[in-house]
Parts: sequence; C-alpha cells; structure tokens
Amino acid sequence: MAWTRRQMLELSAKLGLLSLAPTVGACPSSDDDDSAVDDGWPPFEGCDPETVDWTYTGEPGPETLFSHGVASGDPLADAVILWTRVSQEGTDAVEVLWEVSETPDFAVIYASGLASATADRDWTVKVDATCLRPGGTWYYRFQSMGRTSPIGRTRTAPYGPTERMRFAVCACSSFAHGWYHGYRALAQHPGVEVVFHLGDYTYEQANGEYGDVRDLTPLNEVASLEDRRLRYAATRLDPDLQEVHRQHPFVCTWDDHEFVNNTWSGGSQDHDPATEGTWEERLEAGARSFLEWLPVREGTEGVIYRQLIFGDLVDVCVLDTRVIGRDQQPATTDEAYAEDRQMLGVEQEQWLFERLVGSRARWKVLAQQVMMGQWSFSTDEQGRPRPLNQDMWDGYQAARRRVFDTIETEGIDGLVVLSGDVHSSWAVDLAHDFSAYDRFAHNGSVGVEAVTPGISSPGTSILEALFVPENQYIRWSDATSNGFIVIDVTHDRVHADWHLMPAGAVEDEAYTAPTVAASFVCNHGEPWWNEAGAALPAVAGAPPLAP
Repeated sequence: MAWTRRQMLELSAKLGLLSLAPTVGACPSSDDDDSAVDDGWPPFEGCDPETVDWTYTGEPGPETLFSHGVASGDPLADAVILWTRVSQEGTDAVEVLWEVSETPDFAVIYASGLASATADRDWTVKVDATCLRPGGTWYYRFQSMGRTSPIGRTRTAPYGPTERMRFAVCACSSFAHGWYHGYRALAQHPGVEVVFHLGDYTYEQANGEYGDVRDLTPLNEVASLEDRRLRYAATRLDPDLQEVHRQHPFVCTWDDHEFVNNTWSGGSQDHDPATEGTWEERLEAGARSFLEWLPVREGTEGVIYRQLIFGDLVDVCVLDTRVIGRDQQPATTDEAYAEDRQMLGVEQEQWLFERLVGSRARWKVLAQQVMMGQWSFSTDEQGRPRPLNQDMWDGYQAARRRVFDTIETEGIDGLVVLSGDVHSSWAVDLAHDFSAYDRFAHNGSVGVEAVTPGISSPGTSILEALFVPENQYIRWSDATSNGFIVIDVTHDRVHADWHLMPAGAVEDEAYTAPTVAASFVCNHGEPWWNEAGAALPAVAGAPPLAP
C-alpha cells in the first residue's frame, strides 16, 4: 500500500516537524499563482530586512563550536535557507546570531536575526533569511557563545527576464567508498549558482558492508534516529563536503539510502522489522534527520516535492520518486507494464502536470532521483523491453508514459530531466518508444535527460553493454567514473558538461581533479542531445568565493 499524503501529514505532526510545502517557488505570503513569474508582483519590493543588536557576554564556548560548518539552500528570489550546527554539551537551548552581508568582510550587515539551537533538532540551526534582493550573491555567518562560524557564500534566484543560469548536479556520495574529490572540485566553480543534489547523501550500511576505504560512524547499520544523526554528523565533518556547502546553495532531495536500499512507500526488502524496528519508525528517522541536517526549506504539507523558479528562464520541479507515492518495485515484466502502477503517486503526479502546463519559463527541469531513460538487453514474448533495473522508471512504464503523454499533448517544450542513483553518466534522448527511436529522425522525442555519476559511489562496467548501436536514444555514457555535471542554460540552449575522474581515483586520499569527459547541447525546440564542440568557458566576472 502506498504512503498517502494524509499519512505523511500524520507523520509530520507526530515528529513535531514542519515538512515541505509542495511549492516554494515564490514568497510564501503571496496568493498569486507561483507556478509562473508574475512581473506585477516583485516579492522583494516593500520588504525591509531586519537587523538585531546582540552581544554575547558569557564564557566562550569551545573552539570546535561550529565544527560542522555552514550551508545554504532552496534559494528564492527574496530568500534563502541558512544552516549550521552548534556542537556543544548540555540540554539548554543555545542562542545563535546569523548575519548576511553583500560583501565577505561584513562591513555592512544587510540582515541579521537570532535563532536557537536545541537538542530536539540535534543542535542544528536553520533560518529562512528573507527580504533579500533577487539574483544577488550574499555572504553569511553565525555567532554563538563567543565563537564565529566560517563565512558562507550563497545566491538568491533571479526574478523576471533572465539571460543565463549555471548550475551543478551531483548525487550518491558514499563515505565508505572514498574521498570527496568531486565536492572539492565543485566548490572551486564560482560561476555555479546552485547545486542540485539528487539523493543518497549518506548511506545506511554497516562499516565494511558497502565500501571499506573509510570507516563509518556508527559502525552498525543505521536505522534509528540517533544512529542516523550520528552518521550525518560524522559525514559532515568532511572538509570537502563542508567547502562545497560553504560556497554554493544546495537544493536537496532524498533517495533510498537516506532510508534503506530500494525504499518504496510501504517498505524495503532490506528492512527487517524484527531487528530494526517498524518501517514507520525507520521512515521517521530518515525523514527527520534529513530535514535537520540539510538546508531544505520546510513548510506545512508533509511532502518534499516542490517547485523553484529562476526568473523566466528555468522552472525546476524537485520530485520525490522514492517515498511519497511509489508502489513496490515489480517482480515481473507484466507488473512493470501494469496500468495502475505509481511512481509519483496520484497527487504528486497531478501537481507535476499542473506545474508543467502552467509554467511560463523557457525551460522546464525535473530534478529527481531515478533514471527515466530505458535500460534493457532483451524483449519478452510480447516484444516488450524487459527492464534491467526495476527500481528505475523502467519498472513503472505507465507512469513514465503519462509524463510523456502530458508533455506531447500539452505542447510543452524545453524539458530537461536530471537524475542520479545509478552511479554512472548518461546523456539520453527521451522518447515515447525507446526501442524504435532513431537519433537522426528524432521520432517521438519529448526531451533530454542528464544522469549524474556518483560523487564517490562506485559504478559497474557491466552497464557498458547497454551502449550499443541499437540503443540510439543513448547518446553517450560512462559506466564507472565518478564526478558531477555542470549545466549552463540560455534562452536558446542547454549545455551539459560531465566532469569525471577515473574509477578508483576516490579511493586515494591524494586529490584527483576531474576533467570534462563529454559535452552535449540541447537546442530549444529540438528535444534531443547534440555533441558540443567544446566545454563551457568559465563565467566571466563571477562573484568571488567566500574567503
């Protein structure tokens, strides 16, 4: 049975948490249709940022007070989430000052306020800094107990006419499999405006069970809230992960390993209630720790899917293909093709279609977890492709067809799908009938997909067998390398660069810089990939990184 929205809301209430509103693409106080940019309603006009006069007079706290660094996320035109954690012992709430400035020296404080770090949120602090100006670069910091955090750098989304946007895509960062060289490299891209992290930020397995390059904390498989918090805390001590969060705002969604391998709405074959508690308890622990430790804007709707608007250029629908409405992975090909199978759930699916149809943006981006393109080696007796990976959209054929039908019948153009999960790189033309697709005729093409490799999670060379002439919708792939994608968007085209390092490089602590292994362009009105002549140049005049 799928987990309904009502059940999600009941879970949220039980946790005492506010979960995400399904649309955060505009100021929450607006009654306007925030599925599109309304030039008559500038969210930042008439909003005066507040500042506070606050001084700490007690004994200084430990020098390690901000040992988990800072982060930001979910940028709007007039607001952004700021995050940190206060590492201290005790039970009393700790007062924390946050400050935002337009310059890294904080000569003028543009906005500031007070927040509290408490034990029931694992001493994490998350504030929504509002009344900011759109399309700006901002620097922020926290102060508490006489200590000052590292300086972070973030951006607000553009508003109205927008000529260009550059963002990055990453996923799948298994701490046990090695070092976060990809995060370090991504932190050095000042032109990147936002990073989309598509899940598997942490993993649940026990030490040595899945990767043995670095030891995990705790050593056991994590299922409880306490253990999940410890796993996040140990992971967030990594300096490369801290640096990429410090330099860029993140937009995060969860995948299965935030809970347990191959999660669906009602459970997982890898969850044992006899030793790991009920499924509801495990789901609560995964959701709560995720919301505590990542800079995700929280609302009231009990869901994590949401829309982010970047001027009139890009609308991003961040989806939950994992928990809210997914049916169990099919056991047979017949099940995969069943008409009633749900990947998103009825409510999220309808929300997505409304957002796509109502969007006025030039490009419509789906930031989601599992690959939408087809993986298949063979056909069944009815001539249907047999899904190689039933956990992908291949296991939910009718749900994928409904998305493609909506794109085609509603005349929606500019579709770009971003995916992760499979620890490998793919440039895919999305088509109604993958098996009959001709890359020169582009028959049935509805959009393109860019699949990001794992930051450190390993790929497998077995997947190289999928890259054959018969699979013409697969324009390029790399099955084993680690890295990330940088994507540049203009009115006319989307350009994607895959930044990769060789398989095994993450196992060596010595830094390996990724290089651009492939570059593809999708021209507006032509929903297919073409090889690009060169990689993207650096952004001229990009705002300086945080010192």
